[in-house]
Amino acid sequence: MSTSRYPGQAGDREALREVLHDALTELSGSSDPDAAARDVMRALDAYMEDGVPLPAHSQREAPVTDFERRQLMAAQNDKRWTLWLVLGAAVVTTITVVAVLSGGWPAALAVTAIWVAAILALTIAS
Repeated sequence: MSTSRYPGQAGDREALREVLHDALTELSGSSDPDAAARDVMRALDAYMEDGVPLPAHSQREAPVTDFERRQLMAAQNDKRWTLWLVLGAAVVTTITVVAVLSGGWPAALAVTAIWVAAILALTIAS
């Protein structure tokens, strides 16, 4: 003979659900919304505190937090700053070299060297 700790739990739970449903239904058409809201809260408290355990399918699962994704996003933000810093330095240096050198092969070689160094710096940083 099996003795249940919560006899008639399905019936009790359904009765409490019905009381809660009635209270919610009366809330929308009530002339005194505060009193109706208190009735809903009482019905909800009775439903939650009746001592009847929740069915297994309605138990709450443990929260899932993806810390690895946050760390990955932080690392990508660091790389983004490095990218903009290197590109900004390459642009400023290119403008300076073009202004100082009067053109021709020396300027072309200097600009090429600047951008090769920038690409190498970005490759090493990532």
